[in-house]
Amino acid sequence: MWFTGVCHHLQTTAVAFESIAFQAAGVKGSEMAKNHLTDEKKWHIISTWKQTGSIEKTARLTKTTWPTVKRWVLRYQETGALHAKRSPGRKRLMDNAVAEQAVQLLMSTEHGSAQEAAFELHIAGMTPRILHKSTITRGVRRHGKQGGTVIIPVKGAPAKELSDDNKAKRLAFATANKRRSWKNIMFTDRKKFYFRYPGSKVRRCQWVPKGSSRRAHTVNHPLGLNVYAGITYYGITRAHIVAGTSKHKTEYVNKQGTEARNITAGEYNDVVKSTFLRDGTRLFSGSGVSSWVLQQDNDPTHRAAYAAVLEYNRRNSSSISILGDWPPNSPDLNPIENLWSWVDAQVHAMGCQTFEEFRQAVLDQLAAVPKQMLRNLVSSMQERLAKVIELEGDRINY
Repeated sequence: MWFTGVCHHLQTTAVAFESIAFQAAGVKGSEMAKNHLTDEKKWHIISTWKQTGSIEKTARLTKTTWPTVKRWVLRYQETGALHAKRSPGRKRLMDNAVAEQAVQLLMSTEHGSAQEAAFELHIAGMTPRILHKSTITRGVRRHGKQGGTVIIPVKGAPAKELSDDNKAKRLAFATANKRRSWKNIMFTDRKKFYFRYPGSKVRRCQWVPKGSSRRAHTVNHPLGLNVYAGITYYGITRAHIVAGTSKHKTEYVNKQGTEARNITAGEYNDVVKSTFLRDGTRLFSGSGVSSWVLQQDNDPTHRAAYAAVLEYNRRNSSSISILGDWPPNSPDLNPIENLWSWVDAQVHAMGCQTFEEFRQAVLDQLAAVPKQMLRNLVSSMQERLAKVIELEGDRINY
């Protein structure tokens, strides 16, 4: 009897504990369930509550705990929906006024870094503390997206600042030529291509692991190829190699009587006669153009072109002129500059092993420039001049 009583007591106790455990599990399950209800279940709760007007009845009919019902009813009453009410979040440290002042500080030459701007904003009492530089940059970018001043960081050597007189000349040239047809113009220039990366294929863009940087074999004193060329709507002239080219002997001398290391007036006269005028006549006449214009910049050696053109016209009864009033410091107006960049990138991507290979690659690329590229470059003059006028003579992004 004693043993039977003890067993019965233990069995009763176990059942009680099991019941308590199940109840605890049920409560826990209910608490978990209220956080994992489907949208359909939530709306069923709201619908039942609207019909009964009672949280307790709704809990019983929907087989849900009354705290869960109360939670979703309150949510519905507050928001009119069942999504979570958004938290206002932490107050931003940079409002529009602070962000605009940060823009002005970043654009100044005195306080050009985000860290310096953060310090100045705090000193001026516009921020409660010195903000982190990343906070400054995020605030400035957000301000730009919201209609404020948009600024970006740029690297590299700054471009030469144009004087007011220079801007006035550019504006006058653009205004005078904005309606000109550029299909009968030859754009000329000189470019020195440097053999910087022997044996390395260097493309304009390269993907590397985050934290890494581009690397290529480079030389401290690269050899160079110095050439003149002219582009037209109808084609390109031959590349004319001049003094200043590595491993190139020239018959021209400088004012001191020694072998010229760069272009001289005498050699430029030869460039005009044997390349620009001869190839230009072939390109234009082949397209039915009898009268055309030679463009050149204001290099002092280029004055030799006037006598060369005059003599050529007299001997050949041709009608060739030189484009006047080309403004100084205006490579952004000359479309051939874009061609130089394209050729440079094409050749560097080849990975030439020797200077001789590099030299020939440049000449081959110049001879094989797509005609559509030339047409696009020449046709861009209208837009270039329009932008110069819009910026009142200042530099354009070309």
